[in-house]
This record gives sequence, structure tokens and C-alpha cells, in this order.
Amino acid sequence: MSLGAGATASRPRVILIGLSIGATMSSESEKSSLRGLWMRVYVPNLLIATGQGAMIPVLVFAADRVHASPAAAGLVVALNGFGTMIFDLPAGRIIARLGEANAARISAALLGVGLLGCLFARSFPLFVCSLLVQAAGWGLWSLVRLTHLSRVAPALVRGRALSLFGGVIRAGNVIGPFLYVAIVGRSNVDGAFLIYLVCVAIGFTWQVLARDRTDIEASLTKTVQVQTFRILSDNRRVFATAGVGVLGISLLRGSRNAIIPLWAAHLGLSAAQASTIFAFSSLIDLAFFYPAGVVSDRWGRKAVAIPCMVVLSIGHILVPFSHAFSTLFLAALVLGFGNGMGSGIVMTLGADFTPAVGRSSFLAVWRLVSDGGTAVGPLIDSGIVAVGAIALAGPVLGLLGLALAVVVTLRLDESAPNRQQQSIGD
Repeated sequence: MSLGAGATASRPRVILIGLSIGATMSSESEKSSLRGLWMRVYVPNLLIATGQGAMIPVLVFAADRVHASPAAAGLVVALNGFGTMIFDLPAGRIIARLGEANAARISAALLGVGLLGCLFARSFPLFVCSLLVQAAGWGLWSLVRLTHLSRVAPALVRGRALSLFGGVIRAGNVIGPFLYVAIVGRSNVDGAFLIYLVCVAIGFTWQVLARDRTDIEASLTKTVQVQTFRILSDNRRVFATAGVGVLGISLLRGSRNAIIPLWAAHLGLSAAQASTIFAFSSLIDLAFFYPAGVVSDRWGRKAVAIPCMVVLSIGHILVPFSHAFSTLFLAALVLGFGNGMGSGIVMTLGADFTPAVGRSSFLAVWRLVSDGGTAVGPLIDSGIVAVGAIALAGPVLGLLGLALAVVVTLRLDESAPNRQQQSIGD
């Protein structure tokens, strides 16, 4: 009798031990699958992001080479984001109709054609057209990779998976400017486009060779295409809450790409000095990408989004108070710190809310919101510069960012349909 009672009493303990072992094995399996993404996703994206990192800091100087005014040079940075934005919805359709593999090939072709155009352009209109083609290629490439990750990343480590994705882009933003300075030197802006072109060729080749059979079969599969208006209608609360946060973060990030080189040119610094400042800002940014993913998974998306927006806003306000290389360098470090705090948050929120049916179509609209902010930020900077008030560009964006941070604090709903609860020990 007592033996039976003891056996009965021990059952809950056995069940708990079994559940604990199962959870541990599940956690190890998820982390193992995360490690498996390095060769197939992260490394090729690092290579292409390195090329982009070499290009971004010298866009203002490249525009000056084709005789653009200071305001038009700032507009070029906005057009880079705008080119990505206008191609977001077509990119979603391409992925849905042709599959991820064919879409990746098209993205590599667009990047190559656009970069060759930028390399040989000697007039402002041709340079702008080439830059837009390059931006469309980057947008398609990014959506292909985001669609893939949102499909294969385990739910309990989704924040970390997408933060790693953002982290390798940041790593490219660090390596690229240093690579440009080391290889090219002080004034040859064409070298940045050549570096980007080589990185695209190597990165795409790597991505093709690294896929396993399962990945190939999945990436060739066509998916259901959902109309844009239906996505907006079915997810109107998501875009009115989380979408506002994404727009604000992207606006500040896009402005950061413009405000540093614009203010550097205003101070009379060289392209190499601007690239050096940007590289060290991106280095600080890079240092926080994985901690940001851990915080996002354990304490929620607000714990990442709000500090990111606040610190980025403060960094913008500090920029016009810099009057030399050293003080702009410090302001850029603050901007890098703020950007790093939000590593992967835009993509993570998109993966959280994306439906299983029409995944690429939803993510295309999500990227449209994000890239819209990336384009509008430099556009605001350019407009302020055009009226001769460059010192107001940073504070205006900073105050706007702080206002949007308040909206996110009050309205962001983290109960996304695709999020799953996890144990404290994960």
C-alpha cells in the first residue's frame, strides 16, 4: 500500500523531470538550428552588407563628384532608401510567384547593374537612376533573406535569429568603411562601388553553394500572394501600433546615414574621415546586436524599441554641437549605441506578426513601412539643408523621434500571434 502511494507520489516528479529534459533538448535543438543558419544566411549577407557599408558613407561625396549641390547630395541618401521602398511590394510579388531562389538571382542582377551604373556615371541623373536600381536589388535581397528567416527560425529564439541578421548587416557597416579607407584612400569614391560589386559577386555565389537540399526545395516553392489592401485591412491594428514604432526607428536610422556625412562635409572633413567616423559608430552599433536579441526574447520588444529610439534621438540632437572631427566622432558613437540597442527589432516585429499564409506579401508591406522611414529621414535632412538651416536637421529629427517613442510606449501591443511564451531560464 505504501509502495503504491510512493510510486503515485513520484509520478509528478518523474513527469516534471521528463518535461525539463524535453525542454532542455528542445532548447539545444533550437540553438543548433540557429547555428546552422550561419553558412546559409548570415555569411553571404555579411559579405554583401560589407559592400553596402563601403558605399553608404561616401554617397554624399559621390554625388558631389557628379556636380550635385549640398542639398541634392543629401537627397541622394534619401533616394537610396526610396529606391528600396518603391520596390518592396514588387519584391513580395516576385518572391511569391518565383520562389526565394529565383528572386535571389534577380536581386544579384539588379545590384550588379546598378553598381556598374554608379561606377561609370558622370552625370547626376544617370547616377541617381543607377543608385535606384542598386537600391531595388538590395531591397529584394533583404526581403528574400527575411522571408527565409521568418519561416525557419525557431519561435523561442526568433529575436536572437533576427538580431543576428541585423548584426551581420552592422558588421558589414563596420568592415566596409575600414575596407574602403584601407584599399582606396582619401578621395576615390569609385572604389566604394567597386568594393560593393565584388562583395555582391562573392556573397551571392556563397549563398548558392551553401544551401542544402531542404533549403533548395523550400526556396523554389511558390507561396500564396495576398493583395496589399487586404493585408492592410486585416492587420490595421498591427500597422497602427507596431508599425508606428517601426516607422520611427527606421526614420531615425535613415537620418543617421545622412546626418553624419552631411555634417562632416559641412565641417570640411574628407570622405575618408567621414568613413572613419561612420565605421567606429557602426562598431559600437555592432557590439550590442546579440544582447539586443536576448533582451527582446526575454523581456519583450518594447524593452528594445524604446531605448533604441530615445538614444538615437539624443544622438541627433548632439550632432550640431560638434565642431571638429573629435566631437562629431563622439556624437556618432551615441548614434551607433542607440542603433545597436535596436538590432533586429524591425525584422523581429515583422516575423512576430506575419501570417503563415501570404508571408512574403505581408513582409513586403512591412518593409514598405520600414523603408519608408529610412527614405523619409534623409529627405527631411535634405529639406532642412536646402533652406540653409543644416544645424536644425539633427534637433528636428531628434525631437520627432522622442515624440514617436512616447507613442510606442503607450500603444505597442506585444501580444503578437506568432509569439510563444518561453521559460525564464531560456
